[in-house]
Amino acid sequence: MLQGVDALSMIHLSISPQKNVQMNRTFFRLLCVLLIHLSVTLPSVFAENDPAFEQRFRNLSDSLRCPTCQGISVKDSQAGFSTSMKLKIRELMNSGLSDEEIRAYFVERYGEWILRAPPKQGFNLLLWGLPGIGLVVVLGVVLLRSKRWVRKEQESELLPLSAEEETLIAQDLRRFERSQEIRV
Repeated sequence: MLQGVDALSMIHLSISPQKNVQMNRTFFRLLCVLLIHLSVTLPSVFAENDPAFEQRFRNLSDSLRCPTCQGISVKDSQAGFSTSMKLKIRELMNSGLSDEEIRAYFVERYGEWILRAPPKQGFNLLLWGLPGIGLVVVLGVVLLRSKRWVRKEQESELLPLSAEEETLIAQDLRRFERSQEIRV
């Protein structure tokens, strides 16, 4: 070892001033990247532990349809595409977007079919109203038919038997009575 010069001083002396500036810039850039990364990820880590955040996330992911599965929400799907949609929902929530803005984001990319419940406007309003209208119509038809059916039973009277029908009935009764006498 050299006298009066320690190892750290030797390293420092061996680096040129230009390399020192470059190292400082590189260190500063890495530090900036680290700080940006932490500023993005730390709020989401704390927000995900928040029950209100989780409930909002569940509601949002339940309101969107999985593009690869039939009839399953993003919340219930285990498909890879749904997993990436869940991550995107969390990212949009962390960026401060409202529920409607997040739904609009997905509608813009996939169309209205991505929503599990169509919006209550325009033609979709008819879709929301048809089940109720259909129920009222069916109940009305059943009510009218049942009233007619009851009314017909009350109005109908038995017509008198013709002479031929009376003789046939009398013959059948006599045969029946004879068959009963034979058994006894």
